[in-house]
Amino acid sequence: MNLIVCCAIYKGDSVTERGLRTMSFEIPGTGKKPLAIPVSLLPSYAAGETTAPSAFAEGTNILINGRLYPQQDGSMYIVPTQPLIGVNNSVKLNQLTLAGGVGFIGEQKREDAFNFGLMCQAPPQKTLGHTWQDSLGFRIESWRDDAERMKKFLFVGRQVAMGGTLKFECWTGKDNVTRHNYKIRVRASQYSFFGKNKKTEELEKKVDEALKEIKLENPQFSDSPHQQAISNSTSKPKKAKEVDDGIPF
Repeated sequence: MNLIVCCAIYKGDSVTERGLRTMSFEIPGTGKKPLAIPVSLLPSYAAGETTAPSAFAEGTNILINGRLYPQQDGSMYIVPTQPLIGVNNSVKLNQLTLAGGVGFIGEQKREDAFNFGLMCQAPPQKTLGHTWQDSLGFRIESWRDDAERMKKFLFVGRQVAMGGTLKFECWTGKDNVTRHNYKIRVRASQYSFFGKNKKTEELEKKVDEALKEIKLENPQFSDSPHQQAISNSTSKPKKAKEVDDGIPF
């Protein structure tokens, strides 16, 4: 799952190198140093005429419901699942819903934070080269009590569903090259773990290994009473002992 509901300022249209028309938006940032979050929207059948070039004037605050598709080149695309709606500029919204498996757990540099990667499945998008076989990777960050819980219960392969906020980071490296990155910040208590936990998997593995050893040591070991009965019935019957009744003939 890779859903997003947000309000973003329409900045105009742009065209990719392949001639694909996209709509440029900026989601207003929050915090002490708010940084606008740039995203590109792909016109879709679900959005209808609301994605036409003359549908909205630049600077309009627009409510968007769609799916989020991060790209390997660092760009972020939204494919709308409903028509776009113009709203008052005072309306602020930035909500994501993701569900998938933990792909990696990064180096933890702070005790009050926990960072990991979430791999999600999403419907194919031919214009983006995305198929059902591809996974979408999201960088996730959690803080304080949420970070403590996730440290305890998450491991590579564990499944989690969560609500979060899209963030954008931009910095200049030591080589004076400007870089940027998208992250998802987990909203407090908006997550749920599902599937087997690590302890259960380890216990099942030990049980399976123990059963294999028993079968190797005792080849006649059967998995069920029915199989044991069949096994016993096919074995040779033991010869009964002759009893002396004391009669000479």
